[in-house]
Amino acid sequence: MNSEAAPLADARLAVTDDGVARGDGAFETIGVWDGRPFRLEDHIARLQESLRRILLPPADERALVADVEQIVDGVTDDAALRCYVTGSQTRVVTLSPPPDRVLLRRLAVQPAPWIQPSRDYGPAGAKTMSYGPNMTATRAAQRAGADDALLVSTDGIVLEGPTFCVLWVVDGVVTAAPVSRGIVDSISRRTLLELAAAEGLPTREAEVKLAEVLGADEVFACSSVRMPMAVERIEDHSFESPSPITQRLSSALEVARRGTMPR
Repeated sequence: MNSEAAPLADARLAVTDDGVARGDGAFETIGVWDGRPFRLEDHIARLQESLRRILLPPADERALVADVEQIVDGVTDDAALRCYVTGSQTRVVTLSPPPDRVLLRRLAVQPAPWIQPSRDYGPAGAKTMSYGPNMTATRAAQRAGADDALLVSTDGIVLEGPTFCVLWVVDGVVTAAPVSRGIVDSISRRTLLELAAAEGLPTREAEVKLAEVLGADEVFACSSVRMPMAVERIEDHSFESPSPITQRLSSALEVARRGTMPR
């Protein structure tokens, strides 16, 4: 915290900090694979952009990078690295074991009216600490018997998951919602689209209605600390398995995270 090291179990953030009291701030979750943070520069750039969008001062980038380098020094395993900058200008960097693998086999549709930006709404797409609506959507989906939620706009456009990106495949084309819809510019989403292109697969970003996604050949979810996982059901609609493109992109992402991005 602000470059002062402490065991994670002993770390404390003041209840008066705006990050706690108001959920004010921005954050990043970065996958650490074999001790190396994946696409760290992209994550830090996105953190700075989120802070800019919510009108907070930029983070001290040099100090932030130094904190990351210190906390991963000597680490050789996989881990979850998180960077927070609160509205009170508290800088927090944490390292913890990767989360338990939670399968996302079944998603329940949940409306996401908070992801409905007007053209001049600055905070659209910012990855902020105010995750209440997302977590509520997850809980509602789980109460309905699903593993998590598929967020859909009020006009029926498929967007993302509460804590993960969602892509789908129709006739070999890998598709994702456009960031212009107010979704987070997911590093995982960005990477998967790049990898698909490198694999010779056509890609597109498009506003797609739920009915088209339900008719897709494959649907999969991914995040910075998750590998791509095939979605088997959305509501009562089932997708056939195996999922060859999901498996192909999962293998490519594994190589990228543990080695060098293909060019």
